[in-house]
Amino acid sequence: MTKKFAKVLGAALVLLGLGGCYNTLNVKNGGLVCAPNEECPDGFVCIKDGPSGQPGHCWREGTGPDAGSGNTDVLASKPDVANPLACTVANATPPFGPFATCSPQDRVIGNSTCDPVCQSGCPCDRRCVLDTATYASFLCEDTAQDPASFIPVQGTCDSPNAASCAPGSVCIADDICPWLCFRTCRKDIDCPKDSRCSVLTLVDRNNQPLQDLFLCTPPIDNCNPTGSASCSTARADFACVFLAGLTGVGTTDATVCDCRTTHDKQLGAACSTRPDDCQAGTVCVDGICRQICDRRASGSGCPSGGGCNPIYGSTVYGYCK
Repeated sequence: MTKKFAKVLGAALVLLGLGGCYNTLNVKNGGLVCAPNEECPDGFVCIKDGPSGQPGHCWREGTGPDAGSGNTDVLASKPDVANPLACTVANATPPFGPFATCSPQDRVIGNSTCDPVCQSGCPCDRRCVLDTATYASFLCEDTAQDPASFIPVQGTCDSPNAASCAPGSVCIADDICPWLCFRTCRKDIDCPKDSRCSVLTLVDRNNQPLQDLFLCTPPIDNCNPTGSASCSTARADFACVFLAGLTGVGTTDATVCDCRTTHDKQLGAACSTRPDDCQAGTVCVDGICRQICDRRASGSGCPSGGGCNPIYGSTVYGYCK
C-alpha cells in the first residue's frame, strides 16, 4: 500500500547551492542595463521599461514595473529562470502568495513556470499548481479561483487532478486513508508552525521523485506511540508516530498522527528510516522494527525484561532490545 503521488527519499534534505559566477547582492534592482542580447545576471530578467527602441533594465525575478500585468519574459525559454510576471509581495493578495517567509529557488522544478513552495511566478490571483499531464512540473492555473473554496492544509481533497487545495499545497492520494492537502516545503519555515518539512516528495508519472520539493508533516499531536499507538483523537487507519521518523531530524519527543499506509512493517521485520516505516507501536532501530516502550514507566514493559533504550533522542520513549 503506497501513496500514489508521494515518494520517500532515502536521503536527508540538501542545502540549495548558490548560482551565478559572481555576487549579485549589491546589484541595484533596475539599475543595470540589459546586455545587447537581452541577458542579465543570474536571478535577474530583462524588462523593457523605457521608450520603444531603448534597452531594458535588469530587474530581480518577480519585480519590476507592471509586474504581473503584461511584461514579456524575454528569458522564458531558459528552464532555470522564474517568470518575471510574478506577483510581488507588495501587491499580493493573501492567500495566493508569494509567501514572505519563502525565497524562490534559483532553479525551478523541471519545466515549471512558477514555484509551488513560494507561490511565486504567477499573477496575483492565480495559484502555482501541479501539471497533472506529467506530475513533474508546476504551472500557473488558467482561471482565478474563489479563495473561499480552497481546502486548508491537511483537509480532505477531491483528487490529485482537482486543484482544490490552498495555494502552496497539493492533494495527495492514498490507498486506505482520505486524500489530504499537504503543504509543500524545502525547509521548516515553509510549513505551518506545528509541523516540519519531511523527507516525502512527489513522484512523476514515471515514478521518479521530484527534486527540491518536499511535503510538510501532519501537525504535532500529543499522542502515545506505545501499544496500539492511537492518535489523541481517534482516526481510522491513522496511528501515533515519531515526528523525527518523518523528518530524519532526531532529539525530539514530538509525535504526529499519520496514516498507517507508509507504516506497514511488523515487529521484527526489516525496516527503513526517514520515514520510519514500522507499524504502530514499533520503531525502526538498526534496520529492525522494535517495540516502543515508555521510559517513565516502572519497569521497562519489554518482553525481554531489558531496559527501555532512548530512540530519536527522546527523553520519554525508547525501544526494547
